Amino acid sequence: MDWIIIILIILAFFLAFGIGSNDETMVNVVGSGTLKLKRAVLLGGALAFLGVIFLSASVGKTIGASLLGPSVSYNSFMMIAILLSTSIWLIVGSKTSVPISTTHSVVGSVFGISIVWAISTGQNYLLSVNWVKIGQVVLGWFISPILGFFGAVIVQLIIKRFMKYRSSGLLEVETTEKYLQFIILAFVCVNQISRGGNDSANALGVLYGLIESGDLTTEIVSFLVVVIGIIFMIGLIFVGKNLILNISTTTGKMRPSDSLAAEVSTSLILFGATVLGLPVSGSHILVFALIGSARMKGEKPDKRSFRRMVISWFLTFPIAAGLSALIYTILVPFA
Repeated sequence: MDWIIIILIILAFFLAFGIGSNDETMVNVVGSGTLKLKRAVLLGGALAFLGVIFLSASVGKTIGASLLGPSVSYNSFMMIAILLSTSIWLIVGSKTSVPISTTHSVVGSVFGISIVWAISTGQNYLLSVNWVKIGQVVLGWFISPILGFFGAVIVQLIIKRFMKYRSSGLLEVETTEKYLQFIILAFVCVNQISRGGNDSANALGVLYGLIESGDLTTEIVSFLVVVIGIIFMIGLIFVGKNLILNISTTTGKMRPSDSLAAEVSTSLILFGATVLGLPVSGSHILVFALIGSARMKGEKPDKRSFRRMVISWFLTFPIAAGLSALIYTILVPFA
């Protein structure tokens, strides 16, 4: 096996760890008090592993198809720049307890290397990117959070009416809240498995691309999928817990009936996108679903924390692009 392929595999592992460390899916069960933080991250890690194994293929193959233009010769050094820049930014986000979109980071990195390619070859920049595929991905960025927001609003309305119907006494309400905890666990399981499959595909996309180029066999990639699942799980359990704790305190203390609306909306949208092979941002869907649920309760999110999240989302694209451009500029002489 060529040494450059070994480097790509190691970087895919590195990215898988970064993705797992930036996974805040279990925030609802922690925020609602359904599970303690330690149990939540252990359960989340196990479910994410299952998602990587069983649901990552379709999205991975979508991302594995080049986002660069047909005139660009997609080489291993470009892959290195994309993997390394995305991984660095994800881990920075995790350390600062801010959720970052892996898909935003990957696309930003693609734009970074496309700029360097156009400058170094003297080619037309408009030919350096597959604008149709990029457009499809970007469209999903805007539609999925909006669906998450309004989905949570609708579900919260239904829950509110149901709880009003059941509010004949305080004891009965508390009993209902306890039962809803089990429903939350069911939906969070779907959500975490889907998140594991969708997000890990950003690391697996390179490996599926190497199958197409003939550098790796299907059997080797199948083994590497399992390894990436384990690394994703380790990142979530040991680093992602800080992110989960931060967001759960940011959104305020939620009752199970409040948390359920955001979880239902997020899980349905994310599962559908994953099955269809569409890369989306689980972080954005979840956060907007939480906001939608909070608005229906007449509450507002913590402005300072929410502002940090929004700023990080806007910074993700240019920072990932800048990092990948810098890395690829260094590697161009070796390409």
